[in-house]
Order: sequence, then structure tokens, then C-alpha cells
Amino acid sequence: MRARTVVWRGMRLGALIGAWPAGIAGALCLVAAFVFLTGGHDGTARALTSAGAFAVLASMAVGVTLGTATGLALALAPRRLLARAPLRALLAALTAGLPVAALSVAALTGDGYTLASYPPSIHLLTWSATLVIALVAAARSGDIAGCGTDH
Repeated sequence: MRARTVVWRGMRLGALIGAWPAGIAGALCLVAAFVFLTGGHDGTARALTSAGAFAVLASMAVGVTLGTATGLALALAPRRLLARAPLRALLAALTAGLPVAALSVAALTGDGYTLASYPPSIHLLTWSATLVIALVAAARSGDIAGCGTDH
């Protein structure tokens, strides 16, 4: 299997991973902007629209980057590692999950805040999203690497 094909499959998975939060954030920001627009708060509506656009673009960019990195890691991995499903899944999960965890910690600990500054709901949301991304990458690692039943 060519490395370019594996990276392309990873990029497609990353686009799907990024599309879910992008769609949710974009829809929520558009609904809130519409509510503020009908209430006569034009400035808030514009701010929400631009925040939603930024959230959509950032989510898609992070998703495609993670997918590309996962595809690249699987393309460069030795064949004997790819032949073992648990090792292949672990490689994909670490490649996709660790950057998200590091990005989450960096985003939450800026401006003098610590992780203890946030309520448990923020931790639940942050770490469950990281875990979902890692598990999706692990579950789809066989399809990305071309080791699935349909390849």
C-alpha cells in the first residue's frame, strides 16, 4: 500500500473527526447570533458569527491535522506492527489523542489558571472529547492502514 493512500485515508478520518464539533459549534453560534440579532444586539450577533466561523475553521484544521498525523504515523510504521491490531490501534490512539490532550491542557492553563480552577464539568467535557478522538482513531486504524477486511 502506498504511503500517500494511507495518509489520504487518515486525512479523511480527520475531516470527519473535525466536522462533528465544527457543526455543533457553528450551529450553536448561528442560533445564538440569530437570537441576539432579533433582539437588536447587532454587535453581539456579529461577534458570535465570527466566533462561530473561527470555531468551525479551527475544529476542521485540528481534525485534518490529527488525521494526517495519524495516517503518516501508520504509513511509516513497520508492517509487523500494523499486522497486530492492538499495537496498530495504540499507535493511532496515541498519535491522535496526545496532541489533543496537550492542546487542552495548554488552553486551560493559560493566564494564571490551573486545571484545578475549573469545575468537574469542564474536565469531563475536555477529557471525554480527547478520549473519543483517540478511540475513533484506534477503531479506524485498520481502515486507514489498509489492514481492514475490505482492503
